[in-house]
Amino acid sequence: MLKSKDKIIIQILCVVAALATWLFVVNEVNPITGKDVASIPIIVRNAEALEETGLVVAGLDVAEIRVTVEGYMNDILNITRNDINAYIEVQGYKEGLNKMPVEIELPDGVNIVDYSPKQVLVELEAVVNRTIDLSVEIDGLVEDGYYVGRSVSSVNSVIIRGPRSVVNSAVKAVALFNVNEATDSLEKRIPIDVYSDKGLELDVRITPEIAEITVPIYPTKRVEFSVPISVTPRDGYEVTTITIEPRDVLVAAEPNILANMTHILTEAVDYDDVINNIYVTADIIAGNFILVEDVSPVITINIERITSKILTFNLSEIEFVNIPEGYTVSFTAEDQPIQVEVTGLSSFIDALVKEDIKLKADVGLLEGEIGLIPIYYESAKELREINIEFENVEVILTATEPTTEPTTENAEPTN
Repeated sequence: MLKSKDKIIIQILCVVAALATWLFVVNEVNPITGKDVASIPIIVRNAEALEETGLVVAGLDVAEIRVTVEGYMNDILNITRNDINAYIEVQGYKEGLNKMPVEIELPDGVNIVDYSPKQVLVELEAVVNRTIDLSVEIDGLVEDGYYVGRSVSSVNSVIIRGPRSVVNSAVKAVALFNVNEATDSLEKRIPIDVYSDKGLELDVRITPEIAEITVPIYPTKRVEFSVPISVTPRDGYEVTTITIEPRDVLVAAEPNILANMTHILTEAVDYDDVINNIYVTADIIAGNFILVEDVSPVITINIERITSKILTFNLSEIEFVNIPEGYTVSFTAEDQPIQVEVTGLSSFIDALVKEDIKLKADVGLLEGEIGLIPIYYESAKELREINIEFENVEVILTATEPTTEPTTENAEPTN
């Protein structure tokens, strides 16, 4: 009987010794240790169920937490933020600010020591829908000599859904279309994004999410303006110059249309009984083309009055030409004024002076020694109309007496 008890005691001592040995080995080889794990994102659970009640999570005051865990070294050594779940249950709360506890899920064999924060402030907002127009924004540059036409989209507006404050901050829905170095029309499926007035992309549900967009690319060339002009000045006035500025414009069109374009027609410029200068912008007549430059031709029509000026000369100021050798020429009458009337545009006449005109008479036209010869004029300026008071002037030719020089035969000798 004693021997049986001894065996039991010995067996118990062996178990205790084995357990102690195991504990010693575990504590020395795989001890219990702790670890801090940071930046664990907080997961929102039951968001779909919350949305069915007309609410969504608009924001959390804290998006991540820090957790301190402990366990055997083998379990703790390689644990990361991806092995720990931090979450909040949002179902059952009302619109507004709500304090919600943060729950932690850990892997087996890992215990939580502490975590922070243990509560987060969650804002719940009503879910709203809003329709917003879609704009296609062009990104990049086409090849030189080409132009991006108006885009055509399968979607003109989208419905956005999300928290009231987020949806209300939306100002535009955009499909960004890249045309870099394109020389022909493009078709693409483009995702749609929504932005706030601060240029931030918003996290909202967009319906539809994709737009099928066509962007035409046209060749360009410069084409002159053709402006029908009809201007009738009042009697005594005249059109002096007509200018069109700019003369041409850069246009884009389908290749077959552009190849046959020779001019851009404008509405007619028509004025009657005009006495003042005209400055008018001609309206371009629309056609199968696009004006790449936002310009319209400005027509300038200068009108001047026709006027006259009388310049007074003397007969003595008439220059004789072609005087026969050995003769002198003179007027039969005494010196007297002679008036010359010049008619032309006011700007020309105002600047005209007597020195611009020379009166002349050709003695070579004289028949005999006395008679009438015509008066004519010469001027470096182009005179439109000139009227000389006297058409002719009477002159007389007089032979000049030869001068006699003394000869050596008649000269008295000198001492």
